[in-house]
Amino acid sequence: MKLNKEQLENLKSKEYFQSEGIIGRVFARLLKKRLSKDKNLQKAVDKMDKSSEDLKKSIQSAQKDGVKIPDELLVYAGLKKAR
Repeated sequence: MKLNKEQLENLKSKEYFQSEGIIGRVFARLLKKRLSKDKNLQKAVDKMDKSSEDLKKSIQSAQKDGVKIPDELLVYAGLKKAR
């Protein structure tokens, strides 16, 4: 299928075409599809989520006990917004 000039200009005006290009968009879609089926990646993501939640709980527990937690660690754990 060949695009005419009007269709090409319409595609170029789209945000996804400007930021990634059509090839990048197709590649990203294929990569997402393949990675969603990868069991090792899913296990790693689950472990990361669990570790992140454990870190948050540990920080909150330490704060309740009166321990001074640095702001950088709170931002890293997602408990405080960065400036």
